[in-house]
Amino acid sequence: MSGDMARKLKGARAEWICFAPAEGAAAEAALMAHMHPVLSRSVLLGGCALILAFIGQAVWRDVPYAGEAVLFGPLALAAWIAGLVLFPGRSLLFHVELDDAGLLLRRHARRLPGWDKSVQLELVQLQRVEVVRYGGALQVYRAAPPLARVELLLYTTLTDCPLIRMVGLDLPVPQRWSLCQIKDELSRRCRLAGIPVSETAGPISQQSDAIRARWPQA
Repeated sequence: MSGDMARKLKGARAEWICFAPAEGAAAEAALMAHMHPVLSRSVLLGGCALILAFIGQAVWRDVPYAGEAVLFGPLALAAWIAGLVLFPGRSLLFHVELDDAGLLLRRHARRLPGWDKSVQLELVQLQRVEVVRYGGALQVYRAAPPLARVELLLYTTLTDCPLIRMVGLDLPVPQRWSLCQIKDELSRRCRLAGIPVSETAGPISQQSDAIRARWPQA
């Protein structure tokens, strides 16, 4: 793999990685606690717009607190962005990495049982791969959710993880929030290695919690 391709594939985030069927209950508990692993761009942009609007109207109307708004507004804006980007990711974080060594799945979900778990998969340990794509909004950062998502079902030869399920964003733009590039490259490698890969289309605009709800619990 070239250096450019490796950089594109490393650092992708998943909304959920399930190593065993019993972990479905933990997923529902995380949803009930409103711990979303993928940040909402609409919340980020909306909060920034409100802060900027507050500063702008204070300066335009020349109100008594205009000086304080100009002084503390940028600090509030920086704190808002830092809080959205840094704080939630430490509570529920699922990392997917694909390189020459294979596929690395790492879960750093500190509020879930077995939070510090990593599984390294080589191609020879994969029996087959199923890919389900869920169509979403075309303008992913301007349209309302749900966004386009992808579900990967990895059937392995591992005794403790015979089936691994992943749900993540399927965005055409290469970025760490999307599993699109990893899904494409993993499918290509599996086909070259003779590992069966099936691709199907799921319901349009399917939320990640609805995708998990149909997973078998036993």
